[in-house]
Amino acid sequence: MKKIYIILAILVLLTQGCNDFLEPESQDKVVPKTVSHLRELLLGEIIQNKKDYTEYLSVMTDDFADQDGNQYEYRNQLWGYYTWQREPEEGRDLATRNDEAWSELYHTIFICNIIIDKTPSMHGTDEEKNQLLAETYFMRAQAYFELINLYGEPYESAEQAEKALGVPINEEITIMDNIYSRETLAKVYAKIESDLHESIARFKNTEWTKNVVHPSLDVAYLFASRLHLYKKEYQLAKNYADSVINNERYQLYDLHTAGLTSYSYFINRNNPEIMFCYGMASFDFIYNYSSTYATYLVSDKIISLFSNDDLRKTTFWDKNKKPHKFSSTNSQSYGNTYRLSEAYLNRAEALVFLDKWESAITDINTIREKRIENDYEITATNREDALNKVWEERRRELCFEKHRWFDLRRQGMPELRHIFTNGGSRKEYILPAGSKSYTLPIPKKIREQNKIIVNIERPEQL
Repeated sequence: MKKIYIILAILVLLTQGCNDFLEPESQDKVVPKTVSHLRELLLGEIIQNKKDYTEYLSVMTDDFADQDGNQYEYRNQLWGYYTWQREPEEGRDLATRNDEAWSELYHTIFICNIIIDKTPSMHGTDEEKNQLLAETYFMRAQAYFELINLYGEPYESAEQAEKALGVPINEEITIMDNIYSRETLAKVYAKIESDLHESIARFKNTEWTKNVVHPSLDVAYLFASRLHLYKKEYQLAKNYADSVINNERYQLYDLHTAGLTSYSYFINRNNPEIMFCYGMASFDFIYNYSSTYATYLVSDKIISLFSNDDLRKTTFWDKNKKPHKFSSTNSQSYGNTYRLSEAYLNRAEALVFLDKWESAITDINTIREKRIENDYEITATNREDALNKVWEERRRELCFEKHRWFDLRRQGMPELRHIFTNGGSRKEYILPAGSKSYTLPIPKKIREQNKIIVNIERPEQL
């Protein structure tokens, strides 16, 4: 029904005006004529899209390791990503995992383009239009942000970004088979920032209500903090984080009183720090654990970062080393979140680079107070030590939420090593520091359709 609805909506919006309110086309199809109907379209087609098209992000990081087994083999499809192959879509033993992220994200952008173009002529109040446009600009900015951090070169500096390869910018509102070329990193980030500023301006003309299945002004502020952190614009990153933290609309989840057990989920409706939930983060590549199954598991490296009195150990993964932050089988559960703890982490990192590392440690301890039993406070001896502690706490707090790969890219692209075991034999794969393999190739099917687009050539992995 959803796909029928969206195709119908696109065709109608592209071919006629809106002289009437909702007009039934058949018993199960309705032509969108109002702002509220377009908002339902955005929610159903984009925000509530429960397909995880970037599940491979997890296995590319140091948060996962493989386990050999002789009964079932579950690793083959993601093997190319786990071992950082030149063409990661090509799995092991003829298994493949087509990368759908490019198409899905540009689909999001296309739908957002249409909504932005058509909203002014839709039936609805000015506040309803501002609300819809605020959410739509936000979702388009987020789509470009994901694209640039998957397929664009890592952002190093404003000067480097003027020449570095980004991704195409699509302004189309009609269904056209155009051939697009890459824009520079700087132009794409400028597009993201422009959309985000427009989103914030629109949100300021609406009444704030807490609704975690829709983005809000606070969510846009948090995204802006993240954006400027990635661009190394630390004062702006801090300022936007301040806007989230200082309004006191959200509170950190106190795990001492939350009553969570090994059967509970950290991301749940009672978590007071969740600001926005959307989409899905799937870990279906980890199957029902058994010592006889060949699969991927949470690595001992990250488990060792949690002390025994860290209450997050109870719910961040289960006894079988599978991520356990949310329920992938609950239709009301979303795998991706914006939450208050990231604002503290963003501000802490910005403070380190603003030479206020003592205050950065204070922010980290604010989070740890709600997570650690007994002695939760940490200290730092200098700026470098503080930065390492901030990054380590970020890795703990945001693990399995798709931040780690992007963080590794912007934290200098360190060397990573993965062991792949097979029938008792062990082979080590190395992702060298600064490697071009920190950027995904454009999906094969896209390159076949667009012969002129420049691909970032990854080295062969032996």
